[in-house]
Amino acid sequence: MDHDLTAVLAQIRVHYQPIVDLDTGAVAGFEALVRTTDANGAIGSIGPVIDAIESDPQLLELLMRQLLKNIRQEAVPLFDRYPDFYVSVNVPPAILGTRKIARMIDEFDLYPYLRRLVCEITERQALTPEGRAALEASREHRIRVALDDFGTGNSGLTQLLGLSVDILKMDRSQVVQVAKDPVHERLIRGIIALASLIRARVVAEGVETPAQALFLQAAGVDYGQGWFWSRAVPATDLPRLIETGFPDWRRKLIDRLNNE
Repeated sequence: MDHDLTAVLAQIRVHYQPIVDLDTGAVAGFEALVRTTDANGAIGSIGPVIDAIESDPQLLELLMRQLLKNIRQEAVPLFDRYPDFYVSVNVPPAILGTRKIARMIDEFDLYPYLRRLVCEITERQALTPEGRAALEASREHRIRVALDDFGTGNSGLTQLLGLSVDILKMDRSQVVQVAKDPVHERLIRGIIALASLIRARVVAEGVETPAQALFLQAAGVDYGQGWFWSRAVPATDLPRLIETGFPDWRRKLIDRLNNE
């Protein structure tokens, strides 16, 4: 195990990006995103070291433990005050499909809050034998699952219909083409229809522009996530976002467009 990376993981922080109900503007949930901190307290991305961490089982387990510990300390206390939001966190199949996840849930006393937590695995991961085992294990533990990066893989319809997931997270690469490519717009409508077949909700990631937000809401996407509403924020900002939400985002946007 790399001791330098162990030190990095000991200092991680979690920021939370809101997931917005496109019909009401309420904050439906947050995705928990890992951030690093340097000796001066500056916040950075974990991207430069994530491959090294994921290639080491001990480091990966340490990352997940630190991440869940932060969520337990920062987000879980808000569940009683605000009963209508969830927290979504990326959990690789190597953790989700083993007893490790059960031990961590027990360690941080998360069992009473399982319905408020969502574990994300990518579409490509879910279609591997390890990923399918992870999905089965999640059901045994009553863990809700989101299929992340949806639309980037080469899965067939029959493969997806066999998956038991609660949420499809539409990849940013699909969203950025909205209002640019009619083919991608039809693809998004197809994803919405598929989600209906498997009784899953749809989250569109990477929403950055008014045109994207309006199209997704009109097309029937349930939730949006992206800089259009908010970047990821520290835990201290969660009560403010939950209480205010973005109730008038659509009306204000349409008024602005009509006045241009």
